[in-house]
Formats: sequence, C-alpha cells, structure tokens
Amino acid sequence: MLCVWCGEPLSPLEPRYTFANGPVAHRACALRQVVGSVAHLEGRCGCVVPGSPAGDPPGLTRRQAAEAAVVAWRLLGEAARTEDDAL
Repeated sequence: MLCVWCGEPLSPLEPRYTFANGPVAHRACALRQVVGSVAHLEGRCGCVVPGSPAGDPPGLTRRQAAEAAVVAWRLLGEAARTEDDAL
C-alpha cells in the first residue's frame, strides 16, 4: 500500500491515516496536507509573502518534508503553550 502524499510504501506497523474515501497516508504525510509546508508555518510562503516561492525545504523527499513540517508545527504549538502559560 502506497501513501497518497509521498508515494512511499506504508509498513503494517507504521502509524497511518485512512481517508474516508479510501486512500491512506503516513501520519506525518496526512498532517502535512493540513498544516502546510515548513515555509507556510514560518510565514515565508506565497500565502503570506506575495510571490514567495518558499515551500518545502530543498533536498528532502516529500515524506521527509512532511516530517519536517510536523516538527515545525509541534514547535509552534509548544511556543503557543509557553506564551499562554506566561499570561
């Protein structure tokens, strides 16, 4: 079975997300489709900076870029919790 996002095989023991219409994705790949690229999370993408070509980090596979986006997303969540605790 191949991941709908990165095209790599899913092993039977890997965490996965099964979409309602049937396709499956690695957990990180499914999250990447929701949270966006590292550049998006950092506010450097074309959504925020008109004309910006920034997206996934160069040199990474789609799966590696998805994993990097999940790490960035978690760090943003931790930073937000730290700010909330300081209030």
